[in-house]
Amino acid sequence: MRTASEPLHDGDLARLRQLLAAAAGLVFDDSRRASLSAAVAERQRLTGIGDVAAYLDLVCDPAAPERQSLLDEVTIQETHFFRNPPQMRALRAEVLPELVRAARGRGRRLRIWSAGCSTGEEPYTVAMMLRELLPDLSGWDVRVLATDLSQTALRTARAGTYGERAVQLASPATRGRFLLPTDAGRHEVRRDVRELVRFAHHNLVLDPAPRESFDLILCRNVTIYFSRETTRALVRRLHGCLRDGGYLLLGHAETLWQINDDFRLVAVGGDNPAYVYQRPAPERRVRQAERRTAFRPPEPRAQPSQPPEPPPPAACPADTVRAVLADGRYEQAARLARRAADAEPMRPELHYLLGRSLVELGRDGEALPALRRAVYLEPVAGLAHFLLAGVLARCGDPSAAAREYRAAASTLGLDPLEAAAPELGGRSPHELAALCRQLEGQLAGSPRPGSPR
Repeated sequence: MRTASEPLHDGDLARLRQLLAAAAGLVFDDSRRASLSAAVAERQRLTGIGDVAAYLDLVCDPAAPERQSLLDEVTIQETHFFRNPPQMRALRAEVLPELVRAARGRGRRLRIWSAGCSTGEEPYTVAMMLRELLPDLSGWDVRVLATDLSQTALRTARAGTYGERAVQLASPATRGRFLLPTDAGRHEVRRDVRELVRFAHHNLVLDPAPRESFDLILCRNVTIYFSRETTRALVRRLHGCLRDGGYLLLGHAETLWQINDDFRLVAVGGDNPAYVYQRPAPERRVRQAERRTAFRPPEPRAQPSQPPEPPPPAACPADTVRAVLADGRYEQAARLARRAADAEPMRPELHYLLGRSLVELGRDGEALPALRRAVYLEPVAGLAHFLLAGVLARCGDPSAAAREYRAAASTLGLDPLEAAAPELGGRSPHELAALCRQLEGQLAGSPRPGSPR
């Protein structure tokens, strides 16, 4: 039998990746070959199946219970209560009080979804905050739905008992009020918190969305393991699950830039804010649409009586690539950008466009060298720094990602042409720089992430 120290062969790895993408939308790059190999080796050991091909044959059957066991093995992630303290402070001080005030005017009904809840620390944290804000729930209808792909994680969540590491960020007052010490030196979540949370198994990619209108959705550190297209589809569904004015919270390495323009980015928390996304009310959505199109010149009126104009000069390579990108033809854009960058290797814009095309295709490993060349040739290329930071975060290098977010924050807006760049999605360079500073602060000093939850 293959041991955990032996990596999967290329053919087996490709087959496993295809299976995980089809079963749960999960995308694993080459940096996770070792962890995937170890996960498969462990499941082979437990099932007694010595041949890798035979094991993969088994889990390719959607009805096989072992498929769920494999998903549990590759999606286990360590988490803890009050993870991302700036975001949790903003949630407790501003977001939840606002949602509670709004709920008072519509029947005192409040719905929250922790999508990708892992072992339950996140939804229990939110429930603790709700208990602080609403000590008396008489007349209230409050529910926190907590879902995850991993049945193993959900069993831990339902048990509601945690070790010291999981509660390290909880204050002494919070521990005393909401956690009970056990004889085994662990911490048990109190009943009045647990009764607000309902756990359920749910596949964010394949299963239908819950039939609820949510006031708040937390989907943190989930989409970084999805392809761009899978993330776009998921975010559209999350948007549809939110009521007008509802909020979406993402993880510190996640952003909706070039993913979805239907949300409003909101800074919450004063001088050191956290950034959250809000589904705008209808009138605000109209203003957003106007803003996104404000920089586009009006279409010229047709003048059929005039003689035809001579054909315009051939567009420069960068303009051609941008046009193909705007049309969503990412494979063609990557080919054109690569050809142009090979012909003019000292033009940073061409390397940036190649990197952007590859990111759109979900090929972060190939995008890295192109984006690194772009920022080497043009150190003040703010958009290239921003895109490179996101790739590094998804590839599991938070310290390097933080450095690139810092570089992006200091250089965005230095190029006057950036103000009208379609890549900004209607945001100003100043707004994107503010987001970069937030992301840098959250990533600085972060450990390399484990497997997705």
